[in-house]
Amino acid sequence: MAHWGGHAVRLRDPSGYPVHVVYGIPELPALPERAPLPLNFGPEPARANVTQRPERRPAEIHRLGHVALGTTRFQAALDWYLDTLGLIVSDFLYLDGQRGRGPAMAFIRCDLGAVPSDHHTLAMALQPRTEYLHSAYEVTDLDEVAASGEYLRERGYRHAWGLGRHIQGSQIFDYWRDPDKAMFEHYADGDVFDCTMQPGWAPMSRSGLAQWGPKATAEFTGTKDPRVAVAAIKALADKGNEVDLAALRGLIKAMNS
Repeated sequence: MAHWGGHAVRLRDPSGYPVHVVYGIPELPALPERAPLPLNFGPEPARANVTQRPERRPAEIHRLGHVALGTTRFQAALDWYLDTLGLIVSDFLYLDGQRGRGPAMAFIRCDLGAVPSDHHTLAMALQPRTEYLHSAYEVTDLDEVAASGEYLRERGYRHAWGLGRHIQGSQIFDYWRDPDKAMFEHYADGDVFDCTMQPGWAPMSRSGLAQWGPKATAEFTGTKDPRVAVAAIKALADKGNEVDLAALRGLIKAMNS
């Protein structure tokens, strides 16, 4: 893997994903960026005699915020990230009626002690197949999420889900597909936690993915992808993973509730 300075170690997690740990990369100067738009609230407006006209343009990305992965070996992979990289869990989701078997999804953050860090740098879920789900990129504010989405729409990009606000992480989100059909998220206003926050627990459900906004689409969940059924059959035949009939029933229920 190419990187500018520092040192790198190449690892592989129990799901088979390559993990490149890089330390000591010199920090580059920040690129210029738009400041958040001033918003008027109540009796003390921050903006008078000035209109709001956010430009429809490519999203001005602050940084890569997180990556979401699916795996057939969820618990083994989760333990690996916690034990090997020292990450900690912000939220667990479990299959309805199956909390006793443990979580089926985790939102995992970097442990920076008393310094708050993003609610999750990695989101990982038990699935019938091991795959990349999406990557998420932080932008300045809601207007940047929405206006850049209009820019993508005008150029024929495929919309996956949004706008909305997540529950776990609280991000204002919008999901799209790039020309290679890989899914990506633009988001703003995500939660940050320090080491004192304990993991939350909630049942996994399609309706429980957002506080407001449209219901999660089949484009986002992948429930209409015919490859999922084929993967489920193969997963049941593979005794080395964590996918069984109970897990499949729970996942199907979650994506329809």
